[in-house]
Amino acid sequence: MQAEKAGYTILVVDDDPPILQAVRRILEQADYVVLTSLSGDHAWNVIERGHARVDLVLTDIVMPGSLDGFALAAKVRQRELKLPVLFMTGALLEDDESSAEMAKKGLMLRKPFSPKQLVEFIDSHLFGAGAAE
Repeated sequence: MQAEKAGYTILVVDDDPPILQAVRRILEQADYVVLTSLSGDHAWNVIERGHARVDLVLTDIVMPGSLDGFALAAKVRQRELKLPVLFMTGALLEDDESSAEMAKKGLMLRKPFSPKQLVEFIDSHLFGAGAAE
């Protein structure tokens, strides 16, 4: 599968620089190309300008600025219907319907997570059953 990953670009969005850099290192070690963004607003600019091909967006949910993770995902879906958006969060509210729905669909990874959990989460959405649909 390593050869399959080469050339796939993941846009990682998190307002916490240490988390952003840790996720970047883990995904680069798994042979992904990684772009990073400290805000939903910046990430949207990257997608909207289209200078770099993005195969998957992995975003934190709670972020400052005009676009949190859910708002970013909504904008992405309006523009790029086939671009997968996955979520990672440490601030999951058990009674939040959006968060519960994302978790139920397997679109959310809870922080803290291990490097193995992160890579398996990304791999499953790019290469797992149903990923090519």
